[in-house]
Amino acid sequence: MEVLIDCYFDRLFSEMERSCLASRYKRRELVNYFSDVINSCAEAENLDKQDVCERIVLSTLRYHNITMMENGSVCLLGKFHNVLYVAAKLCYDWDLGNNEIVGRLLNDIFYCERTFERLLVGAIFGTRVTHFLSGWKCDFEDRQENIRALVYFLDHAISGRLEYRCESSPMKRRFIDVPMESYGQVLPLRVAVQHSAPDILLIMLRYGASIESDILAPSPIEIILTKLNELEAQPGQTEVVYPEHLMTCLRLLLRTVTTVCVRTPEHIADRSGILSVSLHEQYPNLMNRDLIPPERSGVHPAELRHLCRCQIRETLHANWALPHGIKKLQIPESLRDYLDLLRD
Repeated sequence: MEVLIDCYFDRLFSEMERSCLASRYKRRELVNYFSDVINSCAEAENLDKQDVCERIVLSTLRYHNITMMENGSVCLLGKFHNVLYVAAKLCYDWDLGNNEIVGRLLNDIFYCERTFERLLVGAIFGTRVTHFLSGWKCDFEDRQENIRALVYFLDHAISGRLEYRCESSPMKRRFIDVPMESYGQVLPLRVAVQHSAPDILLIMLRYGASIESDILAPSPIEIILTKLNELEAQPGQTEVVYPEHLMTCLRLLLRTVTTVCVRTPEHIADRSGILSVSLHEQYPNLMNRDLIPPERSGVHPAELRHLCRCQIRETLHANWALPHGIKKLQIPESLRDYLDLLRD
C-alpha cells in the first residue's frame, strides 16, 4: 500500500496545478479521498485504520521533504506545502496516536512557516473571519472543532517535548508560545486576550502558555487592565459597565499569578530604575471598584493555597506535565480542578 500512495504523489499529484490545494474545499476533497482509501484498505486487507492513516501521512511528509530537498531545502509552497494541512486534518480526523509522526508534521510546518498560526486562528477567531485576517480558510469545520484540533496538537507537542527556535526570542519556545507571524510576532495568548475569548484563553493557560510581558507586547493582564481603565475614563459616565467576557478573561489570568505588577513606561524606568509597580499603585480606581482581589493587587499577601498552586503548576510545566500530570497527583478531585485553573 505504501507504494501505491507514494505513486499517487509522484505521478498523479505531481501533475496537478501548483495552486490545486489553495482552496479549502480542494483540501477537503483530498482528505475525503484519503479517508475512503483508509476505509477501503483496512477492510480489503484487514488492516488497522490507524496503521493505514500512518502510512498515508508518512507518504505525505515524504513527498513534501523530497520536493523541498530538490529545491535546495527551500519549500516550494503551493500544493507542495499545503498538502501538510491535508495530513494535519487526517491526523485529527482519525485521532492518530503516533506521536513521532505528528511531531514530524508539526516540525515540517514550522520549518517552512516559522509559525503555527494556521492551526491557531480558527480556534481563536472562528472560521468566518480567518480568511480576512490571514488569507487562510481553516480546514476544520467550525470554531469548536478548531479548538478540539488545537488541543489534539497541543497534547502531541507536549508528549514529544517539542520546542522551536523563533527569531523574536533568544530562547526556544513551546508550541503554544510560538509567535503568530501575521499578527506582529505576538504570542497566541496575547491574541486571545485582545480578542477577549475566555474559552480558548483557559485552554492556553491550562497548557502553560506564557503570561509574561516581552519586548514586543505588554503582559496579557496589562492588556486587560488598560482596556478596563479606558472604560473607567469615559467622560460623562455615572456608572461603568465592564464587558463580562473581558472580566472573565481577567479572572482566569488572576488564577495564574501571585501578585499583579504593572511594567512602568520605558522612559520612567530609565530615569528612576523602577521597572514595575504594584497594581493598586497604578490603577487605584480599579481597586476601589473591587475588580481586583486585594490578594492579587499587592494590598494583601496572596493566600497560601494560591501560592502553592502557582508553584506546583510551575514545577509541572517545567516537567512537561501540564495539564494532564495534575490527574496523577494524589490529591482530592476538588484540588485537581483548582490546580487546573478550572475554579477559584
